[in-house]
Amino acid sequence: MTGHTWFRVFSVVVIAGAMACNSSPPESEIRLVLAGQALIKKDPRIRWDAPYGSLRPILDRADIAFTNFEMAVLSEVDRCGVPSDYEVSFGTPRLSSEDRQGNSGGPHAVMPEVMGFLSDLGFNLMSLSNNHAWDLGDCGVAATQAAASAHDVAYAGTGPDISTASAPGYLTVDDFTIALVAATTSHDERRAIGHAVNGVWTGRQEDWDRNLAAVREATANADFVIYYQHFQLDVDEFSDVSPGDSTGDGHLWVEDVAEWQTDFAHAVLDAGASMYVGHGHRAFDGVELYKGKPLLRQLGGFAYQGLNPEIGGYDEHRPWEGLIAEVVIRAGRVERIDFIPLDLDEGETYRDDYDDLEFLSRRGLAELASGPLADAILLRLQDLSAEYGTDLTISDSRATLLIDSGN
Repeated sequence: MTGHTWFRVFSVVVIAGAMACNSSPPESEIRLVLAGQALIKKDPRIRWDAPYGSLRPILDRADIAFTNFEMAVLSEVDRCGVPSDYEVSFGTPRLSSEDRQGNSGGPHAVMPEVMGFLSDLGFNLMSLSNNHAWDLGDCGVAATQAAASAHDVAYAGTGPDISTASAPGYLTVDDFTIALVAATTSHDERRAIGHAVNGVWTGRQEDWDRNLAAVREATANADFVIYYQHFQLDVDEFSDVSPGDSTGDGHLWVEDVAEWQTDFAHAVLDAGASMYVGHGHRAFDGVELYKGKPLLRQLGGFAYQGLNPEIGGYDEHRPWEGLIAEVVIRAGRVERIDFIPLDLDEGETYRDDYDDLEFLSRRGLAELASGPLADAILLRLQDLSAEYGTDLTISDSRATLLIDSGN
């Protein structure tokens, strides 16, 4: 990390007015790295010395590094109803939901060392709001927050109640304060999202209003605001639902899910957010500029560890191709974004060399892509962005977006 982080200060539970925003954002350059969603089930350092080795120079020069933490931490004092023989890589044995909250199928129940690994890589800002945030119920939400705090990671998106879960998280580097508001839009239970996890359901105005209020609060107290939305709804999800009906999972019918997300993202940016960042089904999408502000609907994956020992899994979403974004911020606005292609290790070349557990502990971690794969990822990003009217320039194994202050 750069020398800026020597002065790192973070806050994760903030009330309105708790921080005083500078009258004008500082002119110094801030380098923000945005990584795709992280699903890491074991600290990879137990298998080799330097995972993510090719990415470390990028992370080392960042002042702020952000990812979505798509796991639930097991408390060291309370295992949240998870037995000692539970193996997170396989999701076995299957857990009963009768005597515990959360996901009974195969919760992403990870040890605090996973949070420590990401922190050691340089990640100091995280969304905790996603469809796995409540895998271990309230116990896991509290343990995940505790692990983040123990490793000096600022966060947003969860809490003991919906007000706290919706509140911005803040990170200060030198004289620059960045705020994060984080939410999820998925098919998880409405009672969890309305309780411990900040969510935005389609067709529900109260969610819309609550999140825009959080953005306005963040804007009043920070130099730069990221709105993060973990979005896992397909365009055709509601095709068989009639207007005005509930979809049965907390959502209300909307005519076009993709248009709904776009409308919401635009409203977030209009409310004062500096940029919108989304993740979903581990693919990436094109870049849109809305009133000079970046809108990244999907950034793909940064880690995709586990699933099952079979090669593949969700291959239609291209989970093994990713992007990392280097963002240059000056005077409170994005000046430049470099998109760098990633190759997530599917492991097909060494599947037969390891037992299942060691294989799953090695696969799905990213390194810099090269050669034809890097070219294909960047060209695809360029084509997808062109659909939103955004021109990206490809050079030196990266796609660059320069944002003129007049946009």
